[in-house]
Amino acid sequence: MIPVTLPQYTSFKKLASGATGYYWTCPTLYRKAGCPYLSAPLGVNLSEKELHEAARVWNDRLEEWRRQKANPLHETDTSRYGTVEWLVNVYLKHSSFTERVAEFSRPDYKRVLDRVCDVQLEKGRVGDARVANIAVSTAEKIYETFGGTRMGEKVVTYCKAMWKRMKPHYPDLFRTDTPNPWDGVTLKRRKKQTKGHVDRETVYTFANGAIANGRGELAAAAVLAFEWLMRPSSIGAGYAPWTGYRASDHPDKIRLKHRKNDELALHPLEYTDEETGEIVKLYEDAEKVLAQAPRYGTSIVCKKNGVLFGDGTFLAHEVREMADKIRKTDKRVPEGFSLDKCRHGGMTELEESGLTEGQGQVLSKHKTAAAYRGYAKETEKRVLEATKKRFGHSEPAEKLNKNNGRKTKKEA
Repeated sequence: MIPVTLPQYTSFKKLASGATGYYWTCPTLYRKAGCPYLSAPLGVNLSEKELHEAARVWNDRLEEWRRQKANPLHETDTSRYGTVEWLVNVYLKHSSFTERVAEFSRPDYKRVLDRVCDVQLEKGRVGDARVANIAVSTAEKIYETFGGTRMGEKVVTYCKAMWKRMKPHYPDLFRTDTPNPWDGVTLKRRKKQTKGHVDRETVYTFANGAIANGRGELAAAAVLAFEWLMRPSSIGAGYAPWTGYRASDHPDKIRLKHRKNDELALHPLEYTDEETGEIVKLYEDAEKVLAQAPRYGTSIVCKKNGVLFGDGTFLAHEVREMADKIRKTDKRVPEGFSLDKCRHGGMTELEESGLTEGQGQVLSKHKTAAAYRGYAKETEKRVLEATKKRFGHSEPAEKLNKNNGRKTKKEA
């Protein structure tokens, strides 16, 4: 008498050793129809829970094949209960992922975790392995296949988060001897490349040159990246709409959105001097550029047909080509000029202006201080100002930047 309830399509038999072996067998009807899954041993002396978990893997595969057979256009679901690939698929749909990871970053998580599943080790494909079989040594081997690269660091970071967030929901599927195997992986030291930056003069030299060449939208893109610290992907995807610039509900501000972290930014464009009552323009040069940018569509930066540049590299390519063209007559625009460098230049200017870390974060909309710190470059000006402060030679910073903060007559 078998002390467990048999799952669908399973059977058992007594082995010569006296143990009980369990098996999964595909029904003849589906075999004749071409099902690739014929039979599989499930294990020996399994408990009822272990038997049901083992059988579910094959029953899920059979069910997926049946759905695909009935509808050839149906997207294949490769999830298998209790495997690493199953964990990835469940995690990417779980609230512990969707509530913590911004929509913009989710494709990168899927791409990295899919690559983890496709790693081939001695015992087979990682995605087919049981979650409970991933020990520290296995995690280290997976990391080794990527080496000391940025991708390898992402693998460890993303997997560590997935294990941590999903274990409370499926505790029986995880190891009990190692809370999180990815905690035991030691990352290799690597020399990280430092992205370049451009200063204010360079940005406006490019912007004026782009306007002169009939590409005011590219000039606006450079200013948005430098002055308001927008990521190129946010600019190309239309997160700087004309409706956010001096709108009726905030006529003295520009409203932008940072796509990566879904943060809304409302930057003041002017203020009233308390002593004189005069209007002080904060971004006069930037607004001159925006005034000359063509309104092709609802976004400040878009193509002539009103279509957004999108997520690809087309906008970046257009900016590089324009920079190369301007450089032929104006060497102040350096080789390698890019929107990324404009943004990093703006972040560097924040530090050179002596802003506190908290003030810089308010403007850049970084959620953590650690994320903010990596952008400002160690320029000669920053080193000099720090040295002057050290020896008590620093003078109070000017109230306003020399290129901004120009006063205009009080408006009626």
